[in-house]
Amino acid sequence: MDKKIVDELARAVGRENIIMDEASMKIFEYGAVDSHKGTPDLIIHVTEREQVSKILKIAYNYSIPVVTRGSGSSVTGAVAPTKGGIVLDLRGLDKIKVNIDDGIVEAEVGATVLDVDNECKKYGFFFPPDPASARVATIGGALAENAGGMRGARYGVMRDWVLKIEVVLSDGTVTYFGESTYKNRAGYDLLGLIVGSEGTLAIITKAWLKIMPLPEKIVRIAGFFNTLDDAGEAIFRIRREGINPLILEFADKEGVEAANKVKGFSYPELPGGMVLVDVDGPKNGVDSIADRVIKIMQETHAAQIIRPETPSEMERIMDVRRVAFTAPGRLYPGFIDGDIAVPLSRIKEALIGVDKIRKKYNVFIATVGHAGDGNLHPNIGADPNNKEEWERAEKAAEEINLLAIELGGTVSAEHGIGKLKEDVLIKQFQVRGQMPMYKLMKEIKKIFDPKNILNPDKYALG
Repeated sequence: MDKKIVDELARAVGRENIIMDEASMKIFEYGAVDSHKGTPDLIIHVTEREQVSKILKIAYNYSIPVVTRGSGSSVTGAVAPTKGGIVLDLRGLDKIKVNIDDGIVEAEVGATVLDVDNECKKYGFFFPPDPASARVATIGGALAENAGGMRGARYGVMRDWVLKIEVVLSDGTVTYFGESTYKNRAGYDLLGLIVGSEGTLAIITKAWLKIMPLPEKIVRIAGFFNTLDDAGEAIFRIRREGINPLILEFADKEGVEAANKVKGFSYPELPGGMVLVDVDGPKNGVDSIADRVIKIMQETHAAQIIRPETPSEMERIMDVRRVAFTAPGRLYPGFIDGDIAVPLSRIKEALIGVDKIRKKYNVFIATVGHAGDGNLHPNIGADPNNKEEWERAEKAAEEINLLAIELGGTVSAEHGIGKLKEDVLIKQFQVRGQMPMYKLMKEIKKIFDPKNILNPDKYALG
């Protein structure tokens, strides 16, 4: 990058916040996986929200690409600076303020989802969205991807919990979308447009989020099944018969095996995997709901049902689900993210279909997911240095995405598009007759970002 531009940026944010050494550049080339990468021209550690506007005014003037980054936990290449330019490290924006009277929490985008949740718990409240990477995932990243999580079966995704955002437009203009009220019908829903746009339309710097009172009691139940058909039927019936679980999760045999190996557990390693359910509510009523879940699991032929009684036992069995998600990355040098969603009535077909694809291509797939809202993560492990094995893995990944489309679902539920899923996104639009919508998406991108500097080369937007 031209020294004149670097000096201008240094005057705006302080030279100590500009990083250009080779070691740092390597770290910021990619996110959680390195299948998509790019080398930035420089990195800026942002310490005050006002700095973002100053940086973008300079970037806009010189048409320099800008990619925002929190903890870099994206698995789709969304934070890879594939066109070079500036990477904004927003982790320094981490202020949190809980406002119980208004039922909201104000959070800068560098604060992690877990930090926000823990701050709310000090006041007897919690922040419902809980992506699996909540310990590291930032509020900004979660909003950019419209992340969900285990509690999505009950509480939905980030878009359902954000009331207002502070944003910086591509030319450095600072503005606000939404209001810090629980209802607002003033103007178009530009807030909803920005959430999930992966940093391609504007940069979010602060959010006003809804919060909820902590439940009085949570009961956890895990069922282990001999067949995927039985596990899928249990998942379907729990939702179909009127139970509204706090979480309704799945981990297949491969995921359970990995968790046992990594954590030294001895949970059943059965072909149908594990269905994990949390139900919550008043202390006097939640046990009857838990009994209904157990009855459904018994009727769908669960081989073993575990109802942990102590917090430590509850945490141990939750660790099975957490570790299962990371199994391919722990066991193989290469990882391909899976993130599909299907209608609730077709979750069983999706589980069986993924298993068939696993056998067809002879690749390692650990399927976990937020089964309560139809979201599965068939994550693939393979060796990128083994050309033949990696090609099989890529073919399996594509076929899993096509399976989701065939079942009336989507190729991305919560991890976004980035670079990884651009091609299958277009296929989904074509099958659904949504190419006119795609055309509108590209026009919206031009309106918000006429110079195409905000996270360019992502989201199939060019």
